Amino acid sequence: MGQQAAEVLDTFIYWQTLAVGEWSYGAAAGLVKGVVGLALILVANKVAHMMGENGIYRRTS
Repeated sequence: MGQQAAEVLDTFIYWQTLAVGEWSYGAAAGLVKGVVGLALILVANKVAHMMGENGIYRRTS
């Protein structure tokens, strides 16, 4: 398998930032990764609350 077959987002960010020197491109990709991760956590927490579970934090109301 070649590089394209095994490349994931983290290796892409690493390659763009350190190897190629595209700091802004790597930072933007890292920011998008963080925002998508946060959105997934918030959605999972909302689903847990809808199912009657505590989720990440306990709901007070």
